[in-house]
Amino acid sequence: MAGTLMLNWFSRVIFIVVLVFFLVVGIFFAVRNPGLVTLDFIVWTSPEFSISLYLLLAFFLGVVIAFIASSVVLIRTETSLRVLRKRCTLLQKELDTLRKASLTQNLTRDGE
Repeated sequence: MAGTLMLNWFSRVIFIVVLVFFLVVGIFFAVRNPGLVTLDFIVWTSPEFSISLYLLLAFFLGVVIAFIASSVVLIRTETSLRVLRKRCTLLQKELDTLRKASLTQNLTRDGE
């Protein structure tokens, strides 16, 4: 129990350190690159914004896409887990029934 608690604490500290690192790098990048740019796609040209804003937008878009993709995997896993738990319960009931039948059969054989 203490090992798990220590691991959770350590994971949180690492997460916070990494988060602070990326925030500092992001702020440094935004300060060092104040220039405005436009993105030119095939049929559309974006308005002028700073490079850091576009990078931040791309980062959040990536986070949203990753969240959606992981949610799909999580939902499939949860569904599979639910089916397997139900099957395990049914098999446990069947095993209990077979054990009771075997005991009953052995008792009637011993009684004769």
